Amino acid sequence: MSIERTSGSFDDFVLVEFGPILALGLALLNDRDDALDVAQETMARAHERWAVVGALDRPGAWARRVALNLVTDTQRRRSRRLRLVARLRSQPHAVPNATSPEPWDRAFWDRVAALPRRQRDVTVLHYVHDLSIAEIAEIVEAPEGTVKSDLSRARARLRAELEGGDT
Repeated sequence: MSIERTSGSFDDFVLVEFGPILALGLALLNDRDDALDVAQETMARAHERWAVVGALDRPGAWARRVALNLVTDTQRRRSRRLRLVARLRSQPHAVPNATSPEPWDRAFWDRVAALPRRQRDVTVLHYVHDLSIAEIAEIVEAPEGTVKSDLSRARARLRAELEGGDT
């Protein structure tokens, strides 16, 4: 594995560095799809900044730092997703008679996807991305009170649907 200077072309850089970056992602994430995402995103970022990266003495070292940061981001997303699932499972009647999390997860996310657009957006931003009401309000360009209201309506609708009631 080389982290030293390549011959200077981006194509050579990819030929030398893609495999080692993919191996790094596989070792740390233990998931081929996530590791491929990390390797591809690392190469995309190198390409965007090739004028600077290509001039570095050790562009491979730069690529590994980027890949490590992307691995950390992926691990954080996984952690947020797991916290959300745990939070939802702890709700009373959230998963009636569920014997396996897989069908429930799919059914739940289908319900989230079916919410009105802004309710869906604020729900995902709040629970998946773990953002505050103020941060969500900035992203969706709505007053904080509207975000709170949308989130409350989304929760009520999801709770009613998960408990078997009507919306």
